[in-house]
Amino acid sequence: MMKRMFFGWMTGTAVLCALVLFSNVASAAEFSADIIQKQVGVTTKGKVYIKGNKMRMEMETPAGKSVNLMDTETGLMQMLHPAQKMYFEMQAPETGVVQTDEALAKIADKKPVGTEKVNGHKCDKYKIIYHDRSLGKTTQWFSKRLNYPIKTVYEGPHGEMVMEFKNIKEGKLDSSLFKIPSDYHQMKMPGMGRPSY
Repeated sequence: MMKRMFFGWMTGTAVLCALVLFSNVASAAEFSADIIQKQVGVTTKGKVYIKGNKMRMEMETPAGKSVNLMDTETGLMQMLHPAQKMYFEMQAPETGVVQTDEALAKIADKKPVGTEKVNGHKCDKYKIIYHDRSLGKTTQWFSKRLNYPIKTVYEGPHGEMVMEFKNIKEGKLDSSLFKIPSDYHQMKMPGMGRPSY
């Protein structure tokens, strides 16, 4: 039961991670932040670390601690279960592996809807509406200073998911944060492939 809960939370988090790919973040600043994630009526908190095209997200969930590593250039997501020292991998959906506005235009309409301040950062606000309406829509607040979205709201067929960064601190990060520990083993999850929107 707890394992099913854990992987359910991990998959939901993976969807939010994939949505970051809708922005060209390869040259993002190095920073860490507190992260607040809301989905299915439950709020979880954790930490996020960003270094160029690498992202590490640590969340405390009802099913235990989860760690997500993501390469926004390749779309590879690695989900770690620290309690059992195991991990599994999945590829971001094709709708998520988008590194330019030109590529995004093939699957969605991205519209600027103004400028807002989010947690002390001036952000450009965008609405992303997919050509396939069954995929829902995304709203992002993109910090020019960080070259990264610091708030994302996804409205899909299974409800709303929100991811927001707070207490953002810029500074150098150790590369080991974005690597799987050598004593972890890979786990194959039946039926796990691209997360469904």
